[in-house]
Amino acid sequence: MTRIKFGTEGWRAVMAEEFTIENVCRVTQGIAGHFLQAAGGRRPTLAVGYDLRFLSEEFARAVCEVLAANGVTVILSESPVPTCAVSRYVVDHRAAGGIVVTASHNPPTYNGIKVKEAFGGSATTETVASIESRLGRRAPSRLPFAEAQERGLVRRADFLPDYLKGIRALVDLRMIRGSHLKAVVDSMHGVGGRLIEQLLRQGRCRVDTLHAERDPLFGGQAPEPIASHLKSLIATLRHHRWDVGLATDGDADRLGVVAPNGVFLNPGQVLCILAEHLILTRRWRGTIVKTVSNTSMIDRLAQAHGLAVVEVPVGFKHIAKLLLDGGVLIGGEESGGIGIRGYLPERDGILMGLLVLEAMAAQGCGILDLLRRLERRLGRWAYTRRDLTLSPERVARVFAKLQASPPTRIAGTTVREVKTLDGVKLIGRDESWLLFRRSGTEPIVRVYAESPVAARVTRLLDFGLQLIKTC
Repeated sequence: MTRIKFGTEGWRAVMAEEFTIENVCRVTQGIAGHFLQAAGGRRPTLAVGYDLRFLSEEFARAVCEVLAANGVTVILSESPVPTCAVSRYVVDHRAAGGIVVTASHNPPTYNGIKVKEAFGGSATTETVASIESRLGRRAPSRLPFAEAQERGLVRRADFLPDYLKGIRALVDLRMIRGSHLKAVVDSMHGVGGRLIEQLLRQGRCRVDTLHAERDPLFGGQAPEPIASHLKSLIATLRHHRWDVGLATDGDADRLGVVAPNGVFLNPGQVLCILAEHLILTRRWRGTIVKTVSNTSMIDRLAQAHGLAVVEVPVGFKHIAKLLLDGGVLIGGEESGGIGIRGYLPERDGILMGLLVLEAMAAQGCGILDLLRRLERRLGRWAYTRRDLTLSPERVARVFAKLQASPPTRIAGTTVREVKTLDGVKLIGRDESWLLFRRSGTEPIVRVYAESPVAARVTRLLDFGLQLIKTC
């Protein structure tokens, strides 16, 4: 029997290998057991959504069959929707939780399951442990989908109206529509589709969308909004007169931003632009939360405004917890997931893309102008990341060596601090840093580097890659 392990957010695996109907039913049985126990004898209701990946709707139906057979009431989305639309439905309709069949930004061969709590955010560490402890304990029960519908245990609903209402309540769409901004959106064949374009219709601004149609192969690459996967968007910005490019991933919870010259803004820069907008335009205050792999520019921004910074492990659930506790202004991951106060404790690529446009409209300048203003005050930071696919044995050797004897110098700079909050982070005296961490969803080691001196970033990355080669 395949051993199933949840990663940084949910369970993801390669379809037809580990991600099968049989294993989906095993995982759903564990999820049902957890929510039934938490309900204390009452019948819980769970919202179920799915993305545009191959067989996602069929997997979602299998999820519904297992939940219904266990006495759980199920509300199934009428169509593929962003992950955050499921979270919104859970909160607005007071469901016990939600399940989303999606592998987010992972390659086309993957699929997955995300679990949402009643508060709309990702499953807590305790919930994940409860679900995992139930896997294989009891054979899954299934009630045929048609019968479950006839018995009223499964019904379908449109999740989009509530989701879009939540966005309209938070973003100044009128101001964006009244501007002359020209934006091109790359939905990367994901569930973001033409949502941004639709929300901004009937105004003076112009929005066009690339790759809005369904393609389960995502054009032959992972639907992750990083520079190497956004060649069409970058070319469009480079050769045509657009003010900004926005990209969302497979389930539309992450954002990538491209400037008019085709330059990709890293997510840390986007987080700083949005934080500055909320502070200056909306007069919001609060703690800024960043993951261990995010830019040091955030620390300087917070210091300039007299705000606190909290650093957490990679995984939006760590940011979500602090958003729930209150006092947080904004929080973001290096991977492009950003959340703000006054919304769900969730990252949302659609919402953040609109807030980027709001920031540009409110301050009457381009995205690069917003970034350059920050860099003049906070310094310019150069950042890069490299992903390496290694065997589990090799990964174990790499981290055993790093943890036992971390380098005292990195690319000619003395290491002043070693952090092991998530992976191994080596921080130099000149504020340069190098981070090694395992991916929580794929057999990958990620190597991150940042420096206030652009030329040093390549040296840092080369140093890190060479260190791995010796393991």
